Amino acid sequence: MSVKKVPDAAGCTLTLLDVDGRMFPTFPADVIRGVPNLKLRDDDILISGYPKSGTHWLFEVSRVLLSGSCDVGGMEKDDLMIEMKSHDHLAKMASPRILNTHVQFDSLPKEIHQKKTKIIYLLRNPKDAAVSFYNHHRKLVQYYDYHGIFKDYLPLWVEGKVDYGSWFDYVRSWQEGLTRHPDVPSISVVYEDMKEDALSQIRRISQFLGLSHDDAFLRKVDDWCSFKRMRERKGKHDMTSDGQPVMYRKGEVGDWKNWFTVADNEWFDQVFTEKMTDLDLSLRYTI
Repeated sequence: MSVKKVPDAAGCTLTLLDVDGRMFPTFPADVIRGVPNLKLRDDDILISGYPKSGTHWLFEVSRVLLSGSCDVGGMEKDDLMIEMKSHDHLAKMASPRILNTHVQFDSLPKEIHQKKTKIIYLLRNPKDAAVSFYNHHRKLVQYYDYHGIFKDYLPLWVEGKVDYGSWFDYVRSWQEGLTRHPDVPSISVVYEDMKEDALSQIRRISQFLGLSHDDAFLRKVDDWCSFKRMRERKGKHDMTSDGQPVMYRKGEVGDWKNWFTVADNEWFDQVFTEKMTDLDLSLRYTI
């Protein structure tokens, strides 16, 4: 375990924690190493997605669906993040727990297979994920101390020299892991589908969780968990020095077009083709 300063193309560094060859934010190393041995419960739910793919959104949707009410009080996704919070902390959380993580499939708690934990797996267009992660790294100065510009950051992201590693490796790990273990109940949700028709995706999630909410309540969940409402309600809890929410920036589809040059886009498409064409992804990559 060691803290590393990872340089981008111009030499600006990103502060990360190397734990047994994999990069993480500077969370407690013993907690990260302990993830495979986390004790699970029969009614646990696990949300997973590569960073900046919309897991805060899914966490809130799932929390409201399970409670059956939009008046669920304040709880943050980080309170149940398995590579950030100790086993003792997680053990004190009331059931059903909505655990969440950004680790690869092979690093999940071993009991995921015995407990048949319900998994909600989230996918997002990698170009938007890259832009969002860049802004995340820039905003969280206390963690990353990163001050680079996007054109120098993008190669770093593509090469996986960021916390949680390569998007391409992450997605492959999960796609192949879920295929190898069809006994683990899971549902895949595409961020762009949520943005296009959140109500239908919320209905899918509700049914997957074994709930029987009517459409009137599902519409309330859709409104309550919209990006705008969540930004107003939750964004104030984690602000940058200039008063901007850290976790709720834009939430848009296609914002990458404001950041990628033509050359960036052509290069990225080539990398994507080389790395991902053999996988059957439900992702709408071309957006």
